[in-house]
Amino acid sequence: MKKTILFMAVCLCFIGKASAQWVVSDPGNLAQGIINTTKQIVQTSTTAKNTLDGFMEAQKIFQQGKKYY
Repeated sequence: MKKTILFMAVCLCFIGKASAQWVVSDPGNLAQGIINTTKQIVQTSTTAKNTLDGFMEAQKIFQQGKKYY
């Protein structure tokens, strides 16, 4: 038991310092993320346009109703 602890202590004395790893870049994943973001922006814009068109139609119907009453 004492030999094991002494061996581990000696090994710890000779361990060098740790160094950081290199940065990993995945161009395929980056490109796919850009494509997905672009698709989401287009979808959000389409949804906003449809909502605005719905409000404009409701306003037109409201104005027509006001004329008759």
